[in-house]
Amino acid sequence: MPSKGGDFVDDFVLQIGAQFLNSVTALTKVEEDGFSRKASLSYADVKHLQDHLATASVRLRYIENATRPINRLPSAVLLKIFHVMQNSPPYSLQWVVVTRVCSQWRKFALSAPALWSSIPLRAKGGSTFIELFLTRSSDTPLTIIFAQDPLGDNYSITRVQSYLRGLRNIVNNAADRIERLVMEPQFPIDDLLRADRLGQTLGQELSRVLLTPSAGPGLLNAVSNTMENTFLKLFSESMPQARHLELWSEAVPYLLRRPDPLKHLTVLELSQIKIEPSNMDSLVFSKLLAVLDASRGSLRRIVLAGVELRDDLPSQFADGDSSLPPPIALSSLESIEIGDWELQGSLARFLQRLRLPPSASKCIWGTRLAPTTIGPFILPSSETDPPGNHAISRIVLSSTAQTDMIAFHKGSLYINGNLSFEDYSPLLNDTSQFQSVHGLVLTPLSTPLTVEDWTHLFRLLPNIRKIKVRDAETSRLVYALRKDTDGDEIHLPWPHLVEFDIKYSIYEIGQPWKELLENESTTEVSSMVIFLTLLARERAQVGTRAAKLGRIHLRLDSRVSDFHEMGPLIDDLRPWVSRLDCSYGDDSYSLTEEEQAERKKEEKDEWYLVLKEFDGIWPTKAVYFLRSPSDSSSGNFGLKSFASGHLA
Repeated sequence: MPSKGGDFVDDFVLQIGAQFLNSVTALTKVEEDGFSRKASLSYADVKHLQDHLATASVRLRYIENATRPINRLPSAVLLKIFHVMQNSPPYSLQWVVVTRVCSQWRKFALSAPALWSSIPLRAKGGSTFIELFLTRSSDTPLTIIFAQDPLGDNYSITRVQSYLRGLRNIVNNAADRIERLVMEPQFPIDDLLRADRLGQTLGQELSRVLLTPSAGPGLLNAVSNTMENTFLKLFSESMPQARHLELWSEAVPYLLRRPDPLKHLTVLELSQIKIEPSNMDSLVFSKLLAVLDASRGSLRRIVLAGVELRDDLPSQFADGDSSLPPPIALSSLESIEIGDWELQGSLARFLQRLRLPPSASKCIWGTRLAPTTIGPFILPSSETDPPGNHAISRIVLSSTAQTDMIAFHKGSLYINGNLSFEDYSPLLNDTSQFQSVHGLVLTPLSTPLTVEDWTHLFRLLPNIRKIKVRDAETSRLVYALRKDTDGDEIHLPWPHLVEFDIKYSIYEIGQPWKELLENESTTEVSSMVIFLTLLARERAQVGTRAAKLGRIHLRLDSRVSDFHEMGPLIDDLRPWVSRLDCSYGDDSYSLTEEEQAERKKEEKDEWYLVLKEFDGIWPTKAVYFLRSPSDSSSGNFGLKSFASGHLA
């Protein structure tokens, strides 16, 4: 048959329409004689024909709707669009409106159990809402989200009971289907438990005062059915499909109290864990290690943020006793993040009990870190890792957001915070570990390196080939890189250096940076370019091809206040470099479309240049501190705005 757009089909449709109209006209004649009028159809026949016409009308409207562009999409594609809507924003119920657009969309949505498998536990909707999702999700594994409530912070007894009814419904009817249990940081678990305990206390007092022995235990039974008991029941269930747990604050002890830890977990994120007197027995290292051990072959991601566990490990763990059980080998682990661990001595003892794959990303952050204590855990082991595999190829130095961090991620070692060179330089003393380092990234530092520090670093990292500068003070680095003459012999620091990649989006550290970095230093771009010219000329005059700088990429934003003075300085630099790519001010003719898009992002965001180098480090830190009170004296000043804009 020709295509639906063909002339034959058009003519055929016109013929069918004409025949249909003629047939209806012939059937609906009314004859009249001198005595009466008589219809050609009986009343019953008319009703029967009307029913058929109504059915045909519905079908025609269905066909008309199907001709619209959105409804030409295959069902599978439309379903994928619904899934995208479901996660924009994550854990929102806004996507449910698709069930009210048209019958076809509703049919698609209701026939897809996976759409209904993510259940946000909120006060609004209560148990009826959860029953609807449980029914429509069929037997699909469930994601249960303890979500932030849009109704605000009014934790009334009614609200608590609404949460409780929903949670109890899940525990009683679907615990064996739970695959992911996610507690959003803003979920008021602490407040709800406190309100619930207050309600139980009041209920018990009322029971004691109002009930006589002959009145029976009715109210007392109701009081015993608390949120705390419901949480205990949830975490005592077998949950055979559980793979992903994100728990916060007072929810964590319920997991650690389990007599038999969950197996086959792939993601475990535990944050803001505090020791309460009632939790002393469960919040201990051995309980957490038991959880990790039970899923040793399946865990891919671990986050422990704000840990405050009691160290119950035997003292022999610190002594390397050969009679101890071997460390827990987390063979499938892809990343581990540990933050705000109060006692770093106990942290080192805890880390001794773990053995990680050399490719795993490792990140430890907090205040007053001791790099030499945690360094052996962060750095790839030269004894256990195959030589040449997962080696450190790049080092990033930064002071982002006023917090300390040591991390290893995708071949890069990150050293961040208020750590001085004296603090972290012992990490670099193992020359065998750092022979493979060929890249250095420099971002603004709260304690910039001195010329003497750079000279020391040249010896620790002898094979640097490329230096990236992102809004950092570099004059002292470039000055230190100049040749050192000892009699007739010339020493070139970093003799393999071939490339500088320098980008500045600001000239002077503005007020936000001063507040974060707590100093008045500036990025002296002009002096840096002058020193860079001297360096390039000296290396070119050494006479060896290897000594000459191969490429310098220099880009200055229009906010660099002295970019107008760069022209003559750049002209002086150009002859001494094999390739010089330079753009500054509003001059974007030499930039690619992608580079111009990057520039626009930098203009809107003072952190963009720096954050881009971090490549996804700290996904939990932002959320963790967004809930913490702002306190500029605690060393976390400015972190909320930094986190919410980039990592939340």
